[in-house]
Amino acid sequence: MTRVVLRLDPKRLGEGLGGEDIPVLLYGAHTSVPGAGLVGNDLRDRFSRLAVPPSRQAMDLVAVAMAITAADTFVLRDDTADGWRRDIEIDLPVTEPDRWRSLTPLLSKALNFLSGDSWTFVFRGGGLEPPSKRDVHRREVIDPSKIDAVALFSGGLDSGLGVMDLMDGGIRPLLVSHAPRGDKTYQGAVASLLPWTPQRFEFNSYPSREGVTEITTRTRSFLFLTFAALVAQAVRTFRGPASINLYMCENGLIALNPPLTARRIGALSTRTAHPHYLSLLQELFDAIDLGVRIINPHRHETKGEMLARRANQANIAEFATATVSCGNWKRKNMQCGRCWPCSIRRSSFHRAGLSDGTEYDTDRLVDALAEDDYRDDVVSIHTALKRRYDRGLRSWVMQTGPLPQDLTERTALFSVVERGMDELESFFASHGLSI
Repeated sequence: MTRVVLRLDPKRLGEGLGGEDIPVLLYGAHTSVPGAGLVGNDLRDRFSRLAVPPSRQAMDLVAVAMAITAADTFVLRDDTADGWRRDIEIDLPVTEPDRWRSLTPLLSKALNFLSGDSWTFVFRGGGLEPPSKRDVHRREVIDPSKIDAVALFSGGLDSGLGVMDLMDGGIRPLLVSHAPRGDKTYQGAVASLLPWTPQRFEFNSYPSREGVTEITTRTRSFLFLTFAALVAQAVRTFRGPASINLYMCENGLIALNPPLTARRIGALSTRTAHPHYLSLLQELFDAIDLGVRIINPHRHETKGEMLARRANQANIAEFATATVSCGNWKRKNMQCGRCWPCSIRRSSFHRAGLSDGTEYDTDRLVDALAEDDYRDDVVSIHTALKRRYDRGLRSWVMQTGPLPQDLTERTALFSVVERGMDELESFFASHGLSI
């Protein structure tokens, strides 16, 4: 087991450590402790720029998310016996340790499902308190009187189309973005193409440590959602006691994310917006009385259906092209065009009958088959397209994890996967890769 020990005081960062422990300074910028990590340097300023300070519960939740982000980044999967599953213990200061000790089973359950690791927690007192009113900057980042809901805004196609839908419905969303290096530019470009300019709130967790870091980061949606929940809770405090909606807009196929091959079962396929994970996170939010409700309004739609609804809208092709869907784009500052998210993206343009002006590293899918480094993505998707016929779609979707018990909801989820795969099959056939 790897123990990750977080401290607020840099002078105490090296205290009580075992030989394999990783010390991490929370909300700090510098450390002289060898092997120590940093996380959340920017967030103290972010907290103080909310017109209404967040609650202690929300502050603790984000501290937990920072600790998880640090561990997910600094504990390497290559060092484990199977190259994947890690045993991680988080030792963290919070303002309400008794509350969080009681929530440890629920928190561990959600994270185990999300990342495929084993998570345990040790909570102690001394967490960061919310900023007082007098500490709030006079120039606030947001005006809570003009906000009806909070929406995650990644700069991706789904989040952009989802925000458009909210605007069409008369909802004034606050867009919350996790903006690590490189993402801020395209997120701003996509936001500038929305029908009108919404308020935005950006943050960055800045996890850093000398040496090699982990790239799988399966827990990134926990950080994204929990920070957005802190902001939403602060807006809710200004508005009154009614709960506030937190929108996570993700098409149904990518939310369920069935494993493309037998090797990708479980958290080897991301579970960022899986309904089981979101239900566990909602249970956690309710347990700490945030008054925030997570909603994925597009869980029953394919990406192609989301885009096709707007096919006749002026400049929609320009807007869609400006978004980024690829998880590999930072390697060449270009979307690869062949991975699972890129293929779903490209199939949505095909389904909507729109010209895709995106510059892809691999334009023709058949070209990827000739490259050893590239062919795996295309072959895996092609295999999955055949697999749904060979083994049955429902049993395949069930491999993603527990589904809602409600029969109508479950049927709708099966249906959206089938339609999404139909879109992919049609797109692959247009590239000469028929099933």
